[in-house]
Amino acid sequence: MTAPLRPLLAAWRNASLPDPGATWAVAPGTRAFALAGLFERVGETMLIVVPGENDAIELSDDLALFVDRVSLCPAWETLPFEHVSPNTQTMAQRARARHDLAGPEPVLIVASVRSAVQRVSSSPVEPFRAKAGSEISFDDVASTLADLGYVRSD
Repeated sequence: MTAPLRPLLAAWRNASLPDPGATWAVAPGTRAFALAGLFERVGETMLIVVPGENDAIELSDDLALFVDRVSLCPAWETLPFEHVSPNTQTMAQRARARHDLAGPEPVLIVASVRSAVQRVSSSPVEPFRAKAGSEISFDDVASTLADLGYVRSD
């Protein structure tokens, strides 16, 4: 899906930027536009860390209006010593952010402080892909999924 407000970033391509070590003061309503413009201008992967989880969700949604490659890296909702598995959506979003980060194209990764300090999985970042109509042996699928950290269960 193409970012609907991407054409608004055209002015950033020729704008002079402040010193990279400088502090920017940006109104909350324009931070997505400012960060998207900076990303457009710099053209490199950026990690954006915000105070809370809701801030990260909101900013990633806003950035998606301007930039095609935005990934939210949410924090685990569980503590390491709890005997509860994290939400599968959280695991999937973190895996997607890791995959996007390892890719060749620049990407904006948005994370809360809590998410940014949490460990990332050491499992492979390349997702398992199966194409409709292709034939894959059951043993190959089971082996590949086991390598990715899945456990067979009833």
